[in-house]
Amino acid sequence: MLYLIRYSEIGLKSKRVRTMLENFLINDIKNACKYYGMEASIKKIDGRIVIEGEKFIEEILKRIGGVRSFSPVAMTGVGIDEITEKALGYSSFIKENESFALRVRKAGKHSYASRDVAIIVGDAIRIKRKAKVDLENPMHEIFIEIRQQHAFIFDRIIDAIGGMPYGSQGKVLAFIEGNDDLKAAWLMVRRGCHVDFSLTEDFEKEIKEMMKWRRHTIFYCNSVHEAEKLALQNGAKAIVTGKENFIKLSIPVFYPLLGEEYLRKEVWQ
Repeated sequence: MLYLIRYSEIGLKSKRVRTMLENFLINDIKNACKYYGMEASIKKIDGRIVIEGEKFIEEILKRIGGVRSFSPVAMTGVGIDEITEKALGYSSFIKENESFALRVRKAGKHSYASRDVAIIVGDAIRIKRKAKVDLENPMHEIFIEIRQQHAFIFDRIIDAIGGMPYGSQGKVLAFIEGNDDLKAAWLMVRRGCHVDFSLTEDFEKEIKEMMKWRRHTIFYCNSVHEAEKLALQNGAKAIVTGKENFIKLSIPVFYPLLGEEYLRKEVWQ
């Protein structure tokens, strides 16, 4: 299957930074696929990341930092006839007398507008499927995203965790004494930090479940001051904690749970 990947914050960066972050994102997806013993082809097409792989890759993409959402897609050329033909085949799930809506977005220079595509393709689907157009409350939606040289057709948008690609935002050390600290560490993973762990108790099982394919190191220590030394020795720029009140240290301390909605223990599962 073919999947179209969407990101949010990455798209706001300069071209140079965006390219760097896209490469972090692609590498994280490759590492995840390798962890699960999967093969996947990953390409940049018309400013979009497109992945070809088996259906299980959906479960992987839901957990990749930097991915806002993704869709299983059919890809075609940008000619209206090409788009119409591909959309007619794609619309086979629409039954007679059911309602549908066509949502078209376009980027790049073409000889037509988004509205032209919506009218021509929508009418072809209506006639072929003997269906009804309902833009307000349709039973089905078909999305068409037209780029410079390719068009993507899909009917599902699957949400992922968003954030930034893992390892793209520097290294931190999570000081783990309880579940709130694990939640705080997970938020830093989502924000793209490389997270190492300093434990006073045995949380290796929970960390393994959280991190899976992501590179990390686990240390054991007896106090936050030992954790501070470990951070300095291993290039971590800050300590991460889930507590609201924490001892003052010589390096920054991040409190990602402050102002955040209380997270479930299984948030990373």
